[in-house]
Amino acid sequence: MGGELAPIGRPLLASSTEGFAAEAQRLERAGEHDKAGREMESVFGVMLVRELRRALPQGLFGKGPGADVFEGWFDEHLGKALAERDTLGLSGMVKTSLQAKEKALEAAQEPLQ
Repeated sequence: MGGELAPIGRPLLASSTEGFAAEAQRLERAGEHDKAGREMESVFGVMLVRELRRALPQGLFGKGPGADVFEGWFDEHLGKALAERDTLGLSGMVKTSLQAKEKALEAAQEPLQ
């Protein structure tokens, strides 16, 4: 997941966000709400950094060869750092939401008395 390299010709960001999202869904199904929340915050953090960086007229790394690789790396690592430090505050909200969803499903499966 985190240390994977994107195949040549495929954007780094696309492969990393797809991997994060799939991992978050797997963790949700496994009942690991803390980890799922952090993964979702990572996905959001990477996307946020990417869009903020795109707003810069010249970009952080110029327009030369390889700039897109550095930009993808920057987006992924800064987005993950934001999530690891809970800077965005999303993981707690996601955790609470997943726990409420799980309780509602359990209540719906209990037989009525």
